[in-house]
Amino acid sequence: MTDTAPTLLPAHESFLADFFDLEEPLLIWLDQTTRDARAGADDLYTLPAGLDGEAVHAAWGRIFEALPEGLRDERRTLLTGEEHATGNTVLGADGYEYTPLYAAPVDQADVEVLVTLLDHCRKALARETGYADLRSLLDQAGEQYGTDRTPETAEQVVARLARAVAVLQMQDDDTAALLAAVTAAVTAAGPDRRIELTADQEQAATRYFDRLITATTEGKPAVERALARFVEFGDTGRPSGA
Repeated sequence: MTDTAPTLLPAHESFLADFFDLEEPLLIWLDQTTRDARAGADDLYTLPAGLDGEAVHAAWGRIFEALPEGLRDERRTLLTGEEHATGNTVLGADGYEYTPLYAAPVDQADVEVLVTLLDHCRKALARETGYADLRSLLDQAGEQYGTDRTPETAEQVVARLARAVAVLQMQDDDTAALLAAVTAAVTAAGPDRRIELTADQEQAATRYFDRLITATTEGKPAVERALARFVEFGDTGRPSGA
């Protein structure tokens, strides 16, 4: 049995970067470590009991496959600057344009696999018994995520995972209201879908994006959170007309 249901996901630069960057090297290394152990290879990292790197990578892959084409195109646009042909446009009552939103048929069981990984990683950061090798793997992943001059810490690697998971788990009344607006819009003909929010939906959007910014800037310098709010809401900190 699966619990696949529409999940609200934003074309937010920080979320997309966090989610896509999870695969390499972190999830690929975890996957290969589990595969090698099952093949009887020597001199391997020993993952803690209950952590199946192959299953984690597969769960991430299924979430990736669930992403709608428009959201993947948004990621390519952020990386290359090239415009994409399809996508959602979220507009307030006065025409204020928010970060695009999408509905993705994500299986919550796959999200729970990432939640379990996050729990294991936090135990590794706390240096709990049996987690020394996972901690070493996180340290080495940080060297790959960072640069030669400024490698990331294991804490920063885990923060990336935590931010991605937080967005995947966002479920409340505001999220439900916006999901309904997005779902209704995607049934309209044509590749460009205008999602015009009602007054109540726009208030939900203000609260949703405020929480989203908090989630996607957790563990980052305060200036990044302030900049993200400026980009989303403009000079006043809130969209005009909200």
